[in-house]
Amino acid sequence: MISEKPSWRVSSVKVAVTTTSAAVVFAGEVNARTARDPRVVEFEKQLAGADDDERAALLTAQGGLRSSVRAEKLGEVAAEFDGVHSIQRAVEVGSVDAIIRATELRPRIIEAIERGWSRG
Repeated sequence: MISEKPSWRVSSVKVAVTTTSAAVVFAGEVNARTARDPRVVEFEKQLAGADDDERAALLTAQGGLRSSVRAEKLGEVAAEFDGVHSIQRAVEVGSVDAIIRATELRPRIIEAIERGWSRG
């Protein structure tokens, strides 16, 4: 029997797609939030006031700070996106035609192919 509950694989794909979508669609917002983060602001201040030796030490010690904060902000934006958007909402606004259950998928594909063949 096929379960109607999504498996961990489906959930993982959804998370990956949402995060990727947020990275592409909201890149400016993610970058702005990263730049405003107090940890990044403080790091940038330290870099601006540092001489060459201090700058090298700072970059070595905290070089991954911006990328880790950006990843965190990307997750926040993705979560906000998920809080507003759903597959049901996509159907309501016309972005998606229908939600098809896994058990209905194969017959629906066959019907679509047969319709295409009958059109010539």
